[in-house]
Order: sequence, then C-alpha cells, then structure tokens
Amino acid sequence: MHEFTPWFAKNVLYYSYDYSIFTNGSGDTSYDWITLLILFLGAIIGTIIWSIADRKRKSYVTCYYWLTTFIRYYIGFMLINYGMIKLVHGQMPPPGLDRLMQPLGEFSPMGLAWTYFGYSKGYNIFVGIVEILAGFLLFRKTVVLGALITMAVSLNIMTTNYFFDVPVKMVSTALFLLSLFLLLPHIKPLFNFIILGKSVRLKSIGKPKFTKAWKNKILVVIKITVIGFFVVQQISGLLNRQKLIDHYTKKSPLYGIYLIESSKEIRKTIPDDWKSIVFEYEGHATIRDMYYKKKTITPVVDSTENKISLNNYTFDYAVLENGDVLLTKPFSDRTEEVKLIKQDPEAFELMQRKFNWIQEYPYNR
Repeated sequence: MHEFTPWFAKNVLYYSYDYSIFTNGSGDTSYDWITLLILFLGAIIGTIIWSIADRKRKSYVTCYYWLTTFIRYYIGFMLINYGMIKLVHGQMPPPGLDRLMQPLGEFSPMGLAWTYFGYSKGYNIFVGIVEILAGFLLFRKTVVLGALITMAVSLNIMTTNYFFDVPVKMVSTALFLLSLFLLLPHIKPLFNFIILGKSVRLKSIGKPKFTKAWKNKILVVIKITVIGFFVVQQISGLLNRQKLIDHYTKKSPLYGIYLIESSKEIRKTIPDDWKSIVFEYEGHATIRDMYYKKKTITPVVDSTENKISLNNYTFDYAVLENGDVLLTKPFSDRTEEVKLIKQDPEAFELMQRKFNWIQEYPYNR
C-alpha cells in the first residue's frame, strides 16, 4: 500500500500531497483517506463479483459468524488497549509546567481537549474502565451488552475527535459503525424492550459446530491463547510505554517555572524583554517576553559542572536554598548576574482547586 496508494492518488485521482507522509500520530492523513477509498472500491468490486458468482446461495451463516467474531475482537482489543493506557494516565497526561503557563488563546482545539481530559486522573480511570468493558464483546452471550457499551463509548470518542479536531476520526467512526453493525440483528427486540416496554429474548449468534470434538476443543484453545497473548502484550506494552515516557520526558535539572528578575543595569547575556522561563524537559525551555509572546529554546544544562548554555552564552549557576537560581557570566570588565525567581506550580488556580462535596456558590473562574 505504501507504493500503490501514492500511485493511485497521483495517476487516478490526480491528488497532490506529500507522499512521504504515512500513518503517524495522525490517523487521518491523505495516505489514510486514499487507502480507505481503495479498500472501499475493492469491497464494492468484490461484492459484485461474489454476488454474481454465488447468486444461488441465500445466506452465509458460517461466514457471518466469523465476520462478527473478527469485528468483536477488533473492537474489544482496540478499546481495551485505549482503556489500559487511560488507567495509568498515560494517554492524556496531566498539564505540565509549560501548559500551566500557556494562555487559553494559544491552545489548539486538540490541546484544549487533551488538557481537559488529562487534568483529572480519576476521570481517566473512569473512562478507562468503561472502555475496558468492551471485553464483553469477547463472549457470544454478552455481545449485545458489549456492543451497547462500545457504541456509546465510541460515539463519545468520535464526537470529541470531530469537534476538537483530533486526527483519529477515521478509526473512531469505524468503531462506532462496527458496534452498530453488531447490534443490527437485535434492533427489533431492543426497540420492543426499550421503546415499547415489551418482554423480549435476545438470541446469541449461532456458533458453527464441528462434527469432530477435537476441532471444537482446538477452537477453545485458540481463543484462550489469543486472549492470553493480548493480555501479555498489554502488560508488556504498558511497561515499555512507561519507559519511553520516562526517556522522552526526562525532567530538566532546573525543572521549574522562573520569573527573570529585572535589572537596572544593561545586560548583555539576557534580553531585557525576557520575563519568564520554564524548564520542564531536558534540552527544552520556554521563554515568555514582556508581551507574553512564547519562544522555545534548547538550553544545555550540565548538572555536574553547574553550567548552562543559554542564549549563546555559558553561565555558571547556583541553586539557592529557596529554589531560586543565580546565573553568573564573567566578562573581562565585569560579571553579569541573572536571578531566576522560582514559582510554585501549586499556586495556580487549576492546581489548587480540588474536589468539594459542598459548594455554596459555583466556583467558575
């Protein structure tokens, strides 16, 4: 597909895009949409050929069973995977120092959604548990319950992706439509029960039976093996994910939010309009100037030698008892000092306000 999809886009659709971009953090790339179109066209052609070639057959009971089985496991494994990540607060992390200093107007819709969801660990755990309930789809007798849950969950994910510009629209829509597909045979009894209040009985999907007992036993072994392998893969994936998070989000030795103390003397090393600096991750810092305009820089901090390269100058630094940082840069005629005054992240309103059972008035700020 990496070869055929770009060729199809260029020569059939005459659609131009960067052909080096495949599926990445975005699941809605040009490559993804064109691949979906190719698969859709292939499905239509295949359906026509199959329908003509086997037009005398009235139903496909066995084929339908295995199709629904594949769909059940696909939805179940997909949502359980997302749910497990949410249980450890790994998909949408809590707002970091840089986010706390970011004004609302700078947020992208996705960044706003990610920060909203990431703020509450309890909400992440709740949503994670609900997504893990997709495990009901792995068993024939609980398919309807599982599909009702996954339809509601995937609808919530889908609308969030649509209206907050999260580039996973294709997958979330597929999860919703596939959940709806599993419910199609049960639409009438569900309507009678939910809308008309009648007593109904839901029928399980008929499982094909082999004439030889050992074949049926092999199917059970295969199911246990598949589920067991998935569980092991999830545990291993979470451990590896945590290692990657620790590696790529390693905290800076000077981790913190600092105000840059103003000076009456003209400084050569630090621009006068720099007002704050945030050290969050190693090799990364954010500057805010007097107009609160953001600038990203890449300082190099040597914690063993207590040196920092900042704005093309190398400073000696000392961490004071109160957490402030004093930068010094000797020149031939003088030594420049820059004091970074450390701020407490817990002083932010967002971090201070916790759960309250009793509220005499709405606390909306």
